[in-house]
Amino acid sequence: MRHSRITATLRLSALALVALPMLAIPMAQAGSLAPSPTPAGLDQPVSSTIMKNLAQAAHDGLSAKRSPDYTSMQSLSGPNPAQAAGKSTVLYIGADYCPFCGALRWPLTIALMRFGDFQGLRTMRSSPKDVYPNTTTLSFAQAKYTSRYVDFVPVETSDRLGHPLMPLKGESLKLFKKFDAEPYTSHPEGIPFLYIGGRWLLLGAPVNPALFAKLDWAQISAKLADPNGMLSKVVMPQANLITAAICQTTQQKPAEVCKAPGIQSAAQMLPPTS
Repeated sequence: MRHSRITATLRLSALALVALPMLAIPMAQAGSLAPSPTPAGLDQPVSSTIMKNLAQAAHDGLSAKRSPDYTSMQSLSGPNPAQAAGKSTVLYIGADYCPFCGALRWPLTIALMRFGDFQGLRTMRSSPKDVYPNTTTLSFAQAKYTSRYVDFVPVETSDRLGHPLMPLKGESLKLFKKFDAEPYTSHPEGIPFLYIGGRWLLLGAPVNPALFAKLDWAQISAKLADPNGMLSKVVMPQANLITAAICQTTQQKPAEVCKAPGIQSAAQMLPPTS
């Protein structure tokens, strides 16, 4: 489940794929995403209550051994994990308009909270004119992340209406061009794109955006903090899988995360590396 640069305008396929805008051309210029009323609560700082719920979910999920329904995580070969200043590089590329990116951000945020701290997360919804319209999510566009273990590099290329937001350039662009291509995917240069420490690649949403339909941010965070709830049972295994992948690029640090039962169980679901 991805957005892919297939044509210059919106196109829906069996996988609900649509065009990723050219780096210099906003999708709105193609007439694909028209302005619409701004939903209530949109593009606001994530509240302390929501952050507390997500932190609780991140902590409690460490003991969750439930296997993910499926995984599209791919392994990458290489002599050493990709690092920046001694930290594992985690590169995320997406866009606010993209519902599949929105679905990925929930488990990714939970996973990253185990290695460091977020500031500046904002409430977001995907495009109102796309598949899975107005998917409730978070945005990394203004986020700051601090960690002893992970160098998180988020790039939200466009806002929810397709206007340019953050430039994709430098090493991030090189990695995107190299790994968001065949043989890793049959839909090159699509989003979301997640590159973990030169060892792992996740192309697409690990959970269905429909899971977040008709829920607001507070409701989603509360459901994620409930380990017995349906949403947690679907999202947490994917958060643990991402966590396990990151752990394999941080020398299994921090130990209280990487040696936790749920993460050790998830690690068995990762494809072998060469």
